[in-house]
Amino acid sequence: MNKKPIVVQKDILGSIGNRLQYALFREAQYILEQGVASIEDIDKAVCYSIGRRLSVTGPFMTADMGGLDVFDSISAYLFPDLSNHNKSFSKMKNLIDEGNYGQKTGKGFYEWSQQQSKKMNKEREQQLIYWLKRDLEEEKEQK
Repeated sequence: MNKKPIVVQKDILGSIGNRLQYALFREAQYILEQGVASIEDIDKAVCYSIGRRLSVTGPFMTADMGGLDVFDSISAYLFPDLSNHNKSFSKMKNLIDEGNYGQKTGKGFYEWSQQQSKKMNKEREQQLIYWLKRDLEEEKEQK
């Protein structure tokens, strides 16, 4: 599959990628619960901003590029306001209680028609293939 391996120096619950993904998901749920933005706008904020940057620079490189002094200053006032909730929020729990599990049941945070499911799965697959090919090309250029 030509994926890039990483060295995990210590076994942790959930693995590194899942933990980072769920930290973002927890904060997204928190922002939704606080009424700050809609589901669609929260997703757009990730897709059209940090999601695009993260394909090039991870969190530590981003901090270096932005300036550790700036990231420290922002962390000092923002970290206390971030969610530290230790379970799913009520909006997701309510969807589950109603039997709405997302794409597999046709409803979750979004409505999922068969056409929408096919479209989004195809789009996601195409993006993953694009990045895998790009990684391969970059690897060839470095040799």
